[in-house]
Amino acid sequence: MSGQTVVVNLPSVSVTGIVLAGGASRRMGRNKALLPMGEASMIERAVQAIGKVSSRVIISTNDPKSYHFLGVECVLDIHAGKGPMAGLHAALGASNTPWNVVAACDMPFIHDQFLQGLLNLAITQDTVEAVIPVVQGRMHPLLAVYRREVMTSLERKLQAEQYRMVEWVEELKAVYVNEEQLEHMTGVDPRRVLFNMNTPDDYEAARGFSSS
Repeated sequence: MSGQTVVVNLPSVSVTGIVLAGGASRRMGRNKALLPMGEASMIERAVQAIGKVSSRVIISTNDPKSYHFLGVECVLDIHAGKGPMAGLHAALGASNTPWNVVAACDMPFIHDQFLQGLLNLAITQDTVEAVIPVVQGRMHPLLAVYRREVMTSLERKLQAEQYRMVEWVEELKAVYVNEEQLEHMTGVDPRRVLFNMNTPDDYEAARGFSSS
């Protein structure tokens, strides 16, 4: 940005932070959440960032023993093995706040200022169910903000064995925030924040970015 200062305010409402860590990591070949990135593991980076903007943090996982060292509450999927929609559904079921900020554990450059920007927009909306980043024409529902009430429509999709998250999000009353808007309201590069790792090559690239 051209020297612009973005003021980040803490939310005036209680917010639950949800870290999604239920993926099988098949393409990576090992648990992505536990990979080291700088001085912390991926899951630690996610928990630290999301913890700065929320009053409570929940990890959605089917392997809670791996994350006991964090001292963070873990919840198991009710619809086990059904992907990120099932993880989000379980975590929202454990939430007791209207708004919930969600982040996947495989985004090495997650930034609390980015999350706060999404939250600042969300809490000003009376009828909106979600705030979703859109960068380079691609929706990013795994780093977004959701009302707890969306778990009702999630349950319907899961019961119907419809597991495409983007299709579900398209049915919500959502605000979509494009790249320029994201950078303006958060002060960070959205393409960097939304970079996610699926393969060993992605991991090596992220380590290179992190050390540069």
